[in-house]
Amino acid sequence: MNEPHEPTIRKFNPGTFQSDEEVIRQFVVRKRELGIVLDTLRGNVGPPSCQHVLLVGPRGRGKTVLLARAAAEIRTDEELSGQLLPVRFMEESHEIFDLGDFWLEALFYLALEVSNSHPRISRDLRTTHAAFARQGHGVEIEERARATVLETADRLGRRLVLMVENLQALCGDVDDDFGWKLRESLQTEPKVTLLATATSRFEGLDDAREPFFELFRIVCLERLDTEECQRLWQMASGEQRSKQQIKALEILTGGDPRLLVIVAEFSRHRSLRDLMEEMVSLIDDHTEYFRSHLDGFAKTERRVYLAVIDLWRPSYANEIAARARMDIRTVSALLGRLADRGVIAVEGGDRKRQYSATQRLYSIYYKLRRERDEAVVVRNLIHFMAVFYTDEELTEMSGKLRLEALQYPFIREGIEWAMAEQPDIRRLFLKMGSLEIKGFEENDIVKYHAEFVMELVNRGFAQAENRETEAAIATWDELLQCLENIDVPELQTVVAHVLTFKGVAQAQNGETEAAIATCNGVIQQFENNHTPELQTVVAKASVNKGLMQAQNGETEAAIATYDGVIQRFENNHIPELQTVVANALVNKGVAQAQNGETEAAIATYDEAIQRFENNHTPELQTVVADALVHKGFAQSEGGDTEAAIATCDEVIERFENNDAPGFRAAVANALISKGIVQAEGGDSEAAITACNNVIQRFENDDISEFQTTTARAFLVKGEVEAALRRTEDALHTCDELERKFASLTDRDAIPFAWYAGRIRTKVLVVREEHPAAMDAFHSVYAAFIPDNEMMLNIMIYLVIDLVVEGASERDLVEILVSDQEKSAKLEPLVVALRKRMGEKVRAPVEMMEVATSILQFIDMEIADASSVTTD
Repeated sequence: MNEPHEPTIRKFNPGTFQSDEEVIRQFVVRKRELGIVLDTLRGNVGPPSCQHVLLVGPRGRGKTVLLARAAAEIRTDEELSGQLLPVRFMEESHEIFDLGDFWLEALFYLALEVSNSHPRISRDLRTTHAAFARQGHGVEIEERARATVLETADRLGRRLVLMVENLQALCGDVDDDFGWKLRESLQTEPKVTLLATATSRFEGLDDAREPFFELFRIVCLERLDTEECQRLWQMASGEQRSKQQIKALEILTGGDPRLLVIVAEFSRHRSLRDLMEEMVSLIDDHTEYFRSHLDGFAKTERRVYLAVIDLWRPSYANEIAARARMDIRTVSALLGRLADRGVIAVEGGDRKRQYSATQRLYSIYYKLRRERDEAVVVRNLIHFMAVFYTDEELTEMSGKLRLEALQYPFIREGIEWAMAEQPDIRRLFLKMGSLEIKGFEENDIVKYHAEFVMELVNRGFAQAENRETEAAIATWDELLQCLENIDVPELQTVVAHVLTFKGVAQAQNGETEAAIATCNGVIQQFENNHTPELQTVVAKASVNKGLMQAQNGETEAAIATYDGVIQRFENNHIPELQTVVANALVNKGVAQAQNGETEAAIATYDEAIQRFENNHTPELQTVVADALVHKGFAQSEGGDTEAAIATCDEVIERFENNDAPGFRAAVANALISKGIVQAEGGDSEAAITACNNVIQRFENDDISEFQTTTARAFLVKGEVEAALRRTEDALHTCDELERKFASLTDRDAIPFAWYAGRIRTKVLVVREEHPAAMDAFHSVYAAFIPDNEMMLNIMIYLVIDLVVEGASERDLVEILVSDQEKSAKLEPLVVALRKRMGEKVRAPVEMMEVATSILQFIDMEIADASSVTTD
């Protein structure tokens, strides 16, 4: 068997944050349906009218995956990419109530689609969309939005494939004339093809009086057969299974691709609890859909159908009749009718005919909703496992399954139920015994659950690395709950580490108070345990506590916490503890700098450097490099630019030839800091050189920290070029920053694309291209987050700069007041601009005082700019 791999599979949002290559690689079923779609799209390239396509299938059948795959083919196929452009709408079209909304959404998603390939067109479309959206509803907006979409198609030289999901739901939420007007557009406009999906053949498709009658080529997505299940399973789990084993999987999932992928998660992680959580979440997401599905049956049909899904497995007509408490002849007739409608699958010959639901999810839904009995689902999963997995695999799983059975009564009950029904299932639990913890020895627990413990630890790490902090915290809480009553030294060490990881995740999630409480828990629980490993954990937890206190603005408390770590562990020569002490010194310096104690901070950094610069272990040398970088920051803040540049040069000279990530990060930070210091000191050419050095060294590095540093280098370079009035260079730098780092944010959660828009706005004002400048400013304002304090300050200074450079106060005010919530945060600035325009403004005294100060500052800046120009 092949080793399992970890593909990035999207069960609910296929194609989201996936490359076209990933989508193509993972698309291993539905190739016939893809061929039909692509052949139809190719046939639409020349003719004066288009054939539109509707993909029909219940939820989970792969409609969204097929759309993502078709979009990937259009983008990557040499012929199609030059003729067609996919425009994928959001899965739920909540904002579409009339045809104007439809074309506005098309405009919005068209801007997203071309944001990388045609950034200027994308910006134009975003600006146009924002302008149209402010004008309300009506025929004029509908026509203008439609015209903009079609003009853009001409501009790009391609026909558009609008991909719209859940057409049946969309048609239920819109105006009465929506369908007819959309039909008219689609039939008369060859530049647009509609590729839509629906969960069923809704009524309007087969009624000649309805707008969508015979408009679409309908492609039905049937349940996967055994061979297709086999291919999808191999892709999702990395395992090759026999057809006999896959048949058991097909029976369990009913050939439902989404459910099959969820079960593949179990194959990788082998946790019944996680599998149940996935299933319950899936049921929660589909509850309304399931209810509406059941409501669509006639009374007697529903009774038979409920009997089928309650039995779950393929069942004979007499079994179904007994469960439904109905006459066998009536049930047989109704089963035939339900099979003709495709909701029930039939297997076997006349006398051995068995019936089951085509979607097994309905069985799971019914068990969990009607009986509220997770144990029933577990029982069926255990029966599946007994057929699907080999004895060797089942024995490997027994440790984790045993622990989960001890933790969760519904798992224990489901296992016992399955064992009672099928005694040979007991081989699944050769080492499980009575499923009661009191029969275990402590060493037995360590032995049989070490793998499970490490899997949860590693899963938490993976979630934290993917910034899924809430999931990481939940994973570690689960593990802590498992281990809280097990007093075994080896596992207590795991508890200490996991608590520390949890505190870090809470901090990343912005839960600083909770993080401090978790750190205190580690310290209190383990500070008297003198084993080196636990003492190191206590020291790290203390340093993390200090970081959280500083983040909360409690710098004095943070300094005291760091001093406690330094005093307690500075004479301990365990290498790992010495690294913690070095980090405590650097963090103490940072807290002192935040507190305005610049000289004290520099002294603390020097102490860290002097103590550890001759210790050549990589960990401590990395801390020394970090101390030097922070020292340079502090020297710059203190106004000693020469010393700051010298310190940055020292970092670069000492560590530039070391390829370890920590040293490379220090060099990158030193280079960008040097550029900033040089820019602030007026040495603009040197600053641009430093920024280019960062870009050249780190632009192609995939590590997120280096990507952020490179984005900062582009930002500083663009600001310097703008200040030098090198407007073409500055605009080019802004384009590069947006193109390469649009999705990246800085440590204040501000997107670098927003910074680029800020620079572009200022440059366009300098060039006296005022309409374009106001369009750019409108985009910046649209992305402005008023609750972000750093963003708020930058926005205020941007507006002041624009006024100083000659922008119209009236134009600025018009944009600022277009959003009431945002303008409320900027009210003193708006008041100042209105006063500058000569308007009579009434406002509270305190606000008028702030507005007056802003006006004085603007006048002073204008005077300074005039004197520079005169000189």
